[in-house]
Amino acid sequence: MILSRAIKKAAGKLEKRPAEAPKTSMDMVFTLAEAIRFGYAETLGKWDLTDLFDLPRAIIHGIMEKGKKTLAIECNERDDCVQLTDPELLKELYDLKKCLTRTMLFSNRRFRSFLFAAGFVKEDVVLRKRRARILKPAFTVIRDKESKCLFVFIRGTQEVKDCLTDVIGAPVSFNHFLCSDGEPKRKNVISGHGHRGMVGSARWIKKHCTPKLLDELRHYPDFQVKIVGHSLGGGTAALLTYMLREIKQFASCTCVTFGSAACMSMEMAEFGKPFITSIVNSDDLVPTLSASSVHDFIHEVRIKRKKLITSAYNAIGSRVPFAKAIADRAVSRGTEVVMSSKQRTRSLISWTRREKTAALTSSKSANMAEASEPLDKSYEASEELIISEFTSDEDDGSKSTSEESDNDGVDEEEEQISSATHNTANDEMNQYLKELQLEEQNDNPKINGGKEKEAARKKGITEAEMKYEGVRIEERAGSTEATSEKPAKHHLYPSGRILHLVPVPSSENSDDADEKRVVLYETPREMYGKLRLSIRMTVDHKTKRYLKVLQQLINQLEKEKSHYGA
Repeated sequence: MILSRAIKKAAGKLEKRPAEAPKTSMDMVFTLAEAIRFGYAETLGKWDLTDLFDLPRAIIHGIMEKGKKTLAIECNERDDCVQLTDPELLKELYDLKKCLTRTMLFSNRRFRSFLFAAGFVKEDVVLRKRRARILKPAFTVIRDKESKCLFVFIRGTQEVKDCLTDVIGAPVSFNHFLCSDGEPKRKNVISGHGHRGMVGSARWIKKHCTPKLLDELRHYPDFQVKIVGHSLGGGTAALLTYMLREIKQFASCTCVTFGSAACMSMEMAEFGKPFITSIVNSDDLVPTLSASSVHDFIHEVRIKRKKLITSAYNAIGSRVPFAKAIADRAVSRGTEVVMSSKQRTRSLISWTRREKTAALTSSKSANMAEASEPLDKSYEASEELIISEFTSDEDDGSKSTSEESDNDGVDEEEEQISSATHNTANDEMNQYLKELQLEEQNDNPKINGGKEKEAARKKGITEAEMKYEGVRIEERAGSTEATSEKPAKHHLYPSGRILHLVPVPSSENSDDADEKRVVLYETPREMYGKLRLSIRMTVDHKTKRYLKVLQQLINQLEKEKSHYGA
């Protein structure tokens, strides 16, 4: 008890720590402990062993399931997904392609190669943090004189330390103060929640890059600030944009993300539509990946498992009546055999008792006859005289009456003995039947609810439905208890305006990516609150894939523009 209380107290302190990058070695230990605590609380702390074993099967089923609704399919089916077909969109796509190319070069190549390929020189580098640490992602601040912009490129997940930043995904309170007359007002605030690891990373980047950006804006006042990131860097970039816009000089700061991780709550993400653009490619998994979506996925796995068990129970129950009738017949036959053996035993006992009573009565009559022999001899003469006086008919009548009286006495004794033995046999048989019924109830506890089941059958409710209803009632009770004890879940989403790239086959038999036609949708945020699994969920997340699909869309629009122009 003491140890568990100490662990809960320590976990509570870790959870209440501010979302900040570690400054000392002790802070590093606490940050790692928080990562372990959150990982355990969201997995083994909530899952059963059956959930843990069913998770790989559920993931494979979710990937290979036919007919499921992926993000790309849902974009084509939903009415609130707006298809963008304006040829004037090309200018914005050119800017997006430039940002994506530089992000890919910054993430995948050496720094000198990145500068050369992107058209920069060493003097254009304002600030650079090349090594990632926990809650400290790699980033670079670049001065682009051609576009008059200060770029902040934030790298995505590439190292183990980046993965630890991803794992610290507990939603924490995150507020954005609106600027009025160039000053943030405490009363004008947008409250929400953000990804703990990304909030800490954004605060760390803000601390280091704000002085450099202010200094650059003093030298180049007409420059704009744009923050770009992919994956983990995309979510961090969005949160950093909110933080920088609270400063007067950065009130016009904008952001572009590619495959951004789910990083903030709904209201906060909706507020960023004017200044944040999030690009999502086809079936990319990362924009839908968060602690709440994983928890909902596990809950769906539980429901599917229970439905599978219920359907199997119903399928077996439909074939059970025949086997049950055979079993009942066998039990009843066995009971009849036991009862007949008991009756034979009782009849043998009663027959031996009657034999004993008959022997006793015969011995008593023999003794009485021996005692009366001398008297018969002494008065033989007188008896002969007396007998001669009576007629033969009277003699016969007296003999018959004496015999009947003797027989009546014997019959009464036998009836008393047989009735006593019969009563004892009935009592023992009733006791035996009671014991059999008790044993049957102990072996089959469902007999206790037989009345309820019979009433349910009259109402048309099957036993499987009763069991399923009981499970649902238990789930409701458990859910109410859980909601009363545990805090509410906070779903996280990608931020800003979401543009979804959806490759569509140009013909029904065309599966080649080069022959696909790319459609651009502006999608609602609710689509990304549920975890979506597909075969291409990791392939579509790569920056090369983003660049390829974006280039296809640009080529399509250029052809359409030239066609309409001609």
